[in-house]
Amino acid sequence: MLKIINAKWYYSIVISLLISIICLFGFSIPNQYIFYLCCYIPFLVFFVTIILGIIRVFKKEYLTGILQSCVAFILAIIIFGFFSFFLMFYPNDFFANNLEIPKNIKFEKPLEIIYEKDKPKINVTKEDVILYDYFQPGIYKYDIFLNGIEKGSVYLKIFEITNNELLSEKEIKEKGQIEVENHTDKLKRFELKGDFKIYEGDWGDFYGSRIEVWFKPQNINKPERKLLTKNYIVQGWMR
Repeated sequence: MLKIINAKWYYSIVISLLISIICLFGFSIPNQYIFYLCCYIPFLVFFVTIILGIIRVFKKEYLTGILQSCVAFILAIIIFGFFSFFLMFYPNDFFANNLEIPKNIKFEKPLEIIYEKDKPKINVTKEDVILYDYFQPGIYKYDIFLNGIEKGSVYLKIFEITNNELLSEKEIKEKGQIEVENHTDKLKRFELKGDFKIYEGDWGDFYGSRIEVWFKPQNINKPERKLLTKNYIVQGWMR
């Protein structure tokens, strides 16, 4: 078979390009196995093409061997760049496909709001974190209720609960910080003015998460500490 493919130096290159085009169309099929095959098969074929070119060189077919290997290598780089750009806008995320929400763990559901004024009145009797599903699925805001807390800031760490995988760490830490200070025993509500996204998963693919609230004191000599933990059902933002 390889002998037929390598009968002319450009045969394998043409085949590699055709496979790359087929795989590009294959990305439109929302299946994770097809997705991964389409990601890797074109470059495997280009690799084989480069090897076949090197074999030509060893057979003293210098010009055609060098042409085959060099053209295949350059095209593989171009295809890699094109695929990388295309996948930046790829709409499907298979993160939550095989995740199951544990039945032995209590989960809350985020409260749905579209505008800040839609926030419901909440009767809170102890320190708590309230998550809001905001504007679009996968975009969140939160409120934190605290008492007896020195000046500093709070931020969230959100984990997928079955694999303990940290979700969208940079996005959540940077965009989810709230400045806090309350030296009284009375609970005070602190609100996130902006919002943050969880990128793992797609709209409608719900999975369990553990939300940890961490406090960073303004006094740099004091260590960061975890204030509280709560479990929520979440979904990812669909790009």
